[in-house]
Amino acid sequence: MKKQVFALHNNALIWVLLALVSIVVSTANAKSYVPASENIVVAKWTVVDKSDSPKELVALLLSKANLPGLASRYYGQASALTETLLRDTPNDIELSFYQAKIAQHYHRFDTALSILTGILRRQENHPSALLLKANILLVQGRLVAAKQTCLQLLGKAELWIGGACALEVNAQSGNNDSVADSYAQLLSLVERSSLHQYTNVEQQRWVQQILAELAAKQGMYNQALTHLAAFELTQVPVSYLALWADIQLALNKPERVLRILGPIVEQADSFDDALLIRLALSENQISDQHTRWTPRLTQRINIRMQRKDTAHAADIARYFLDIAPDRKKALFWAKINWQQARLDVDKRLLERAMDVQYAPEKRTNQSAGM
Repeated sequence: MKKQVFALHNNALIWVLLALVSIVVSTANAKSYVPASENIVVAKWTVVDKSDSPKELVALLLSKANLPGLASRYYGQASALTETLLRDTPNDIELSFYQAKIAQHYHRFDTALSILTGILRRQENHPSALLLKANILLVQGRLVAAKQTCLQLLGKAELWIGGACALEVNAQSGNNDSVADSYAQLLSLVERSSLHQYTNVEQQRWVQQILAELAAKQGMYNQALTHLAAFELTQVPVSYLALWADIQLALNKPERVLRILGPIVEQADSFDDALLIRLALSENQISDQHTRWTPRLTQRINIRMQRKDTAHAADIARYFLDIAPDRKKALFWAKINWQQARLDVDKRLLERAMDVQYAPEKRTNQSAGM
């Protein structure tokens, strides 16, 4: 796919003038081309703000890596820098945590858990390590271990953090009553806590996203959107935007997804598979003329398959379920996804793929996450 580069925020941009184009007059006498005006822009991309130390730069890269279009570059940069720094200070707990977070992003869950175990052996009260461990165990479907890890947060972090962690795990049981109870308890916990006074934006956003997901699972889509409305969509991670889009699609509002999400994706440095597929799904709901987002998604899916990119197995399975139906490929990639991720959304994806494989007439277009 042809590389497209865009800008995000004014305070995080640089304009890069590339004077690398040569006008070849002859093999022995070639003169370099220099733009006649400094206003000529050949390329531009997002950069992070300055930091005081390499370790702070890693933290900054990771804090921004989940924003639209930044994952591929920023996680790569953070990984390379972290590994370099760890060679000099192999026992640095903070750097080890960043290493585990990077491993989680690339779906190297066992590696991440091994690193986190080492951190907690040295510092058992490390709340961020406990929370990340609980999240990975949750994704792996190890609910008992995930909940036990959440409970270890009690007394080591604010009460609502351990509570939110445990309630999120409870909601993954597949029981509708568990989802309703978890939602009600978390809502009450947030209302009684000092969440909006003493916590950072990232923590507040995390809780609002959990609340929105739990509300959506109960079909309370408008209430879910109320939770997500706490933050501007131009300033939130890809997972937040994907959930918002799934809710809009569940409400049969594909035009809204294209109108609001489309410009956000266009302005990002690169395209995220999770957002591309939701834009393509929106096109699919509106008409059969997929002229904008679907071709881009198709190119991306072809690249993922050529690379055997199992980290994007869920997106590939959804593509072959809802965009370009192919029941064998859908089931193949849904099974791969289930091997590494076992949330209820992954279970439903596998069930849909199996349903299409063995009983095509029962196929539905239920959006993932709802």
